[in-house]
Amino acid sequence: MLGLMRRLLVVVSVTVFADTMLFSAIVPLIPGLTDDYDLSKFGAGLLVGAYGAGAMLGGIPAGLLASRIGPKRTVIIGLLTLAAATLAFAFGSSTAGLGVARFVQGVASAVTWSGALAWITLATPRESRGKALGTVFSFAVLGFIVGPAVGAVGELTSVRATFIAIGLATLLVAFFTASFPGGPEDVRHPDALRRTVRDINFLSAVWLTVVPALFLGVLDLLVPLSLDSADWGTIAIAATFIVAALVEVALAPIIGGFSDRRGRLAPIRAGLLLLIGVALGFAIIASPFLVAVLVAGGSVAASVIYTPSTALVSDRAEAKQIPQALAFGFMNTAWATGVMVGPVVGGALAGAIGDPAPYVLCAGLGLATLLFVSRPGYASRP
Repeated sequence: MLGLMRRLLVVVSVTVFADTMLFSAIVPLIPGLTDDYDLSKFGAGLLVGAYGAGAMLGGIPAGLLASRIGPKRTVIIGLLTLAAATLAFAFGSSTAGLGVARFVQGVASAVTWSGALAWITLATPRESRGKALGTVFSFAVLGFIVGPAVGAVGELTSVRATFIAIGLATLLVAFFTASFPGGPEDVRHPDALRRTVRDINFLSAVWLTVVPALFLGVLDLLVPLSLDSADWGTIAIAATFIVAALVEVALAPIIGGFSDRRGRLAPIRAGLLLLIGVALGFAIIASPFLVAVLVAGGSVAASVIYTPSTALVSDRAEAKQIPQALAFGFMNTAWATGVMVGPVVGGALAGAIGDPAPYVLCAGLGLATLLFVSRPGYASRP
């Protein structure tokens, strides 16, 4: 049984790694795409945010699909769609074509994540769920690390050839997943969707994934442009995000295990406090070296929030007999909303008012969320 769990953990981890690698590969390409297609910051934000838009619209339907056909089949469908969209991105020759490909990648992302997270959660005892999800998230972050490096390689060699290779590799992951045995069955309820949207406690747990996603969406857009204006090259920009995420890879399983032993909310509150400080730092600091340091701080803050928040979503879904796949579908929609709104609204605010504006907004949302989860009695809610 232990060997089977470890193999399942590998399957799920590789799946989310492939997804996040594709999501972040565009980061070092943003300055070049902005120049090639004469994009404004708002236009660049739309291109970056297209992935999040697809994941947002696909999140809840993906959760419903996974609860009906099972996590394994859902993951395979998502990976096949992701591979097709990646190949379409490789051959894209216009901003519209690239945007559509990114949108479909986002839909596929919602499908794979809903199935993958439900799969590992259903197979893991609650007392070790945080650590397992932390391990999965560490591989997701590893994908974020590899993604910018892949994008940088594509920029320096051939973007088309690089994304063709990624698409074919994703197909191989899908075939490997198909050979793995399915996991336990999810909870089924004929009125699951209505019960889910009426559960305020569950929805408040889902909200905790929005703030860090929105913040990272802003960073993914504005930091590359800021460093590019300071004459940092593609490799230096990619290295900034890689170094920042390495710390997050190491922290995620540790944070998940801590939340198993001490509760979910302690690390969440600490992460929100750190996010507020880092966001305000971005608003007042212009030095590119200090900006690079703040990127690392933002990655740590996101990790400290994400891992226990995901476990909290699962815990509250279990307590209310909500299918895990549907719960993670809602979480994917929340995450994707932040990823989409962050670059789009952040780019619009930065273009109209200046770069500090979206960072101050992120700090304000972080503070409001921290005050909400610090209310007396919130920790005891099921």
